[in-house]
Amino acid sequence: MMNSGFNSSREVMLQQVNQAGFAAVEANLYLDTHPCDVQAIAYYNQMSDAYENAKRSYEAQFGPLTASASRGPSYWSWTDDPWPWEGGNF
Repeated sequence: MMNSGFNSSREVMLQQVNQAGFAAVEANLYLDTHPCDVQAIAYYNQMSDAYENAKRSYEAQFGPLTASASRGPSYWSWTDDPWPWEGGNF
């Protein structure tokens, strides 16, 4: 069984990934109708970078979030963690 500190850190990092990803998608949708809004473009770039950084940090500590992030030359790590129905957290 994992300790609560591990779960808490994992949950916090995943929340950071989700928040930055959501903000980037929302900014993207806004830019679809306001393509000349320089502030929105800067915000999108900032949130897109924050998303990539949060995702990279999470994956370095807890493993891939998507199958495409599992790119080892000799090992397929996508299936290492328990699936939600096997007692995994997510």
